[in-house]
Amino acid sequence: MKFIENVETERYRQFASACPINHYVKMPEYVEAMKPGFFAYDLLGVEDDEGNLIGTALMVHRRNTKPSLQYSYIPRGFNINDLENRELIRFFAKNLGEFAKKKGSVFLRMDPDIARVEHEKNGRIKEGGFDHEYIREIFEECGYDHLGYPYGYGVTWLHRYTMQLNLDRPWKEIKKGIKRCSQYQSKNELRAVKVRPGTREELHILADSQDQLSHKLGFKPRTAAYWEKFYDTYGDAVHYYIVTINYHEAILNMQKKIDEDEAHLKVMKDENKMEPIRKNIEAMRKEIEEIKALNLDVDEDIPYGAKFIIMVGDHVWNMNMYTKKTSMYNFRCAFALHMYALEELYKAGAKLYDFEGISGSLDPKDPYYGMFDFKRSFGGDFIEYLGEFDYVCSRSRYNLWKASSKMKSSLRHTVNYIFNHRNPDTSAEN
Repeated sequence: MKFIENVETERYRQFASACPINHYVKMPEYVEAMKPGFFAYDLLGVEDDEGNLIGTALMVHRRNTKPSLQYSYIPRGFNINDLENRELIRFFAKNLGEFAKKKGSVFLRMDPDIARVEHEKNGRIKEGGFDHEYIREIFEECGYDHLGYPYGYGVTWLHRYTMQLNLDRPWKEIKKGIKRCSQYQSKNELRAVKVRPGTREELHILADSQDQLSHKLGFKPRTAAYWEKFYDTYGDAVHYYIVTINYHEAILNMQKKIDEDEAHLKVMKDENKMEPIRKNIEAMRKEIEEIKALNLDVDEDIPYGAKFIIMVGDHVWNMNMYTKKTSMYNFRCAFALHMYALEELYKAGAKLYDFEGISGSLDPKDPYYGMFDFKRSFGGDFIEYLGEFDYVCSRSRYNLWKASSKMKSSLRHTVNYIFNHRNPDTSAEN
């Protein structure tokens, strides 16, 4: 095998796009979209004895000001087609660490896009399932520090848990695995919840929706300019969708449904079948009253959120999605966005849909459990990645960086706490 320091961009892109563990952050476009976050990058690879490319890695380099140092990062790790090739993993991991050292970095961080162990769909570890712990052991043998198995948001550079839905099967089978799919779709259709493709000029809708949630959870929201860079850099790989509600149309639809149900009740004789219909009529009347009381009875498609997706090869990543919450739970905007994207990208040839992030906690009391519960309702697989690894080139300067990062993180959490308690709680749905 041979370590390659300068893989041609197109050769790199072709290999990465077809790799089963590829990710959009492993593509050269990611560096352009994140500028000026990284000052330089390298496209690296491994060739076999016949000169065939059998592995790739995108290594980015960043300068830290306080303390002054340089470090390197391989987002989502390297790409290889055979996770059982331990010799390749060992060779690649060792050479990547040495390359970062040669570039003058204090350390190299890598967070491989490789599942640690197999889980059931409910998150529990599957008995007798696959186990990739040997990859962690190989990294450690090559001199890497493993940073543990944390869960939650913000504790790792990229999320360590996600839900992934297999689309490489009949569409009817996929829909059958989605909880209450037909029921929710019918509710949304009746209430004029619609999804459509969005334009670059409408990226502010995603930024505005995210801004609402940031007040509640205390994080710095992405600006429209941030999304514009990704939109421009990834080009045709971007799929952007907007969800809207037309409350006036919803009132007309529900009133029509009420009239039809009342006419049906007049000819019905089975009291047991009549009662659920009466309850539904009463519920729709209350919804109509609430819409009017909130002065929302306007004949206009009002944006309630957006979804930003990147598709590379046949893999899809739900890079970001935010929807405003309404006080009326039957208007299911988040569900509508996912279903629209799933069907559109399924038609485009997608075989894997990544929901991009869950906390990993299975505790119903966890503040992010609701997000996990919602995402798993689509029938996907619970994925836990191996975690983060650091190849340390200078232990003393690395320890200095860690101490500084810990202090900055503590300060950031304090500021967020103060920010949250000075602003009203504004709810939003992911």
